[in-house]
Amino acid sequence: MSHQPATTDGPARRDFGRIFRKPDSRFYWVRYRVGGKEYVESSRSESVREAEKLLARKQAELGVGIFVAPDVKRTTFEHLAQMIRDDYAVNGRRSTERLECSLAHLERAFQGARAISLTTDRLTRYVRDRRDQRAAPATIRNELNALKRAFRLGKRAGKVMAVPEFPRLSAANIRTGFFEAEEFAAVLTQLPPDVRPPVTFAYLTGWRKSEILSLTWDRVDFTAGIVVLDVGTTKTGQGRTFPFAALPALKTLLEQQRAHTRTVERRTGQIVRHVFHRADGRPIRDMFVAWNNAVARAARNAKGAIIRPQLVGRLFHDLRRTAVRNLVRAGVSEHTAMKLSGHLTRDVFDRYDIVSERDLTDGVAKLAAFHQRRVGST
Repeated sequence: MSHQPATTDGPARRDFGRIFRKPDSRFYWVRYRVGGKEYVESSRSESVREAEKLLARKQAELGVGIFVAPDVKRTTFEHLAQMIRDDYAVNGRRSTERLECSLAHLERAFQGARAISLTTDRLTRYVRDRRDQRAAPATIRNELNALKRAFRLGKRAGKVMAVPEFPRLSAANIRTGFFEAEEFAAVLTQLPPDVRPPVTFAYLTGWRKSEILSLTWDRVDFTAGIVVLDVGTTKTGQGRTFPFAALPALKTLLEQQRAHTRTVERRTGQIVRHVFHRADGRPIRDMFVAWNNAVARAARNAKGAIIRPQLVGRLFHDLRRTAVRNLVRAGVSEHTAMKLSGHLTRDVFDRYDIVSERDLTDGVAKLAAFHQRRVGST
């Protein structure tokens, strides 16, 4: 097939696309349409033949279904990360802190990488590397889920052509961090005074740290004896009610905290909205450092020797697991326990490795009765 040389006066027409040269460029350019959208690319060559090759390559890619638009090729990991950050901000998601932690790990592996290079084999290698770093399966899963969500947002925006196949983690993620009463008391005594109330609240209710620290007094009804989280204010988006009047320890905690808040309001001359706050009335934004220091001190004696090895590295989230286990131990049904703690699915009992000792005892009693019947019949 022969083609007329392209000039700056106008593009050379052909069956697929056109070749032309801009007045301010020495290179030949190609223009073509795919799916109703027009693309313009430089051949980066002063040869019309190279431009023809570029156009033929685009046509061939389109014919075998591997065409990738120029702007899609330029999409990087950083673009995807910004998309999911924007998505979290627009939808008011409350797990931004965990998202940033996931993105930080992903960035170390994929910084500057183009989205089209994040193939399944590269993602599988990422999982292997994270396991070598002894990252927990749940942590790796959160990171992959964040990246997958970013890809889906990118595809919806036309910034990526497809979402790659993500590796599945087959290893069970059983979490076994629980506080016995003595262990919790040891940690509590090591905490600063203003942090003890929210930590105790977490131990008794199993609520998430973000839900506790953002709790305001208008959500606490002393007349009805309930504390309420409205729909849309929790991580899961569902509302929640906890009847604190039925739990004397929690009722006393909230009454003492209310009295303390009024004292702070009189001293500072300001209204304190948050239930848990600093001595000057400021909200508690986080207590990561205070928690870690308290756990480290509670694990050792005065001479620095470890006397409670089970407390080493213990997480704040273990309070949530402990509260759910205590509910089950008390004979509360799983459904009710989920309502009180704010869990959506029953798999929390599998992930937390929570079983009811009463159910186990009843099961063994039934086994004993079965054997007794067999002995009697014999």
